[in-house]
Amino acid sequence: MEQIATLPPVIGLQLVEELHAAGIPAETTDMPPGVGAAVYPGLLEATLTVWVRDADDAVRARAVLEEMQASFSEAEAFDDDDDDPSGDEADPSRPDPSQVSRRRRVAHLAVLLLWLGPPAIIIMLGLLLVSLFAVGGVG
Repeated sequence: MEQIATLPPVIGLQLVEELHAAGIPAETTDMPPGVGAAVYPGLLEATLTVWVRDADDAVRARAVLEEMQASFSEAEAFDDDDDDPSGDEADPSRPDPSQVSRRRRVAHLAVLLLWLGPPAIIIMLGLLLVSLFAVGGVG
C-alpha cells in the first residue's frame, strides 16, 4: 500500500471520490483529533490518510492530487480579488491610546483585587487613606 496524502476529512473524501472517478482504487484511514500530535506535532484535528494498493496507482493518484491542488490554488486566486474593504467590511476605528491605557490599568487593578481577595481591598483602602492624609493633612 502506498500513502498518497494526509488531509482534512472533507478534502480527503473529495480526493477519494476523484480517485474512484479516475478508476483508481483508494482507501482511507481516519485519525481522531489529538492522536496525531504524538507523531506529527501540531496535528490536532481529525485527518484522513489516503492510500492506494500499488505503485502504479500511486503515480496516477499523485497526479490527481496535483490537479486538485492546482484547482484549489486557482479558486483562491479568484477569491483574492476582493481585497479592498468598503463600507461595513472596513476596519473599525481604534480607540484613543489614553482610553486603552486607562482600560488596561482598570483591568489590571481588577485582576489584582480578584487575585488577592479581601486583604487586597483592605490594603487599597489603607493606601487611599494614607494618600489622603499626605495630601490634605491631619486637620
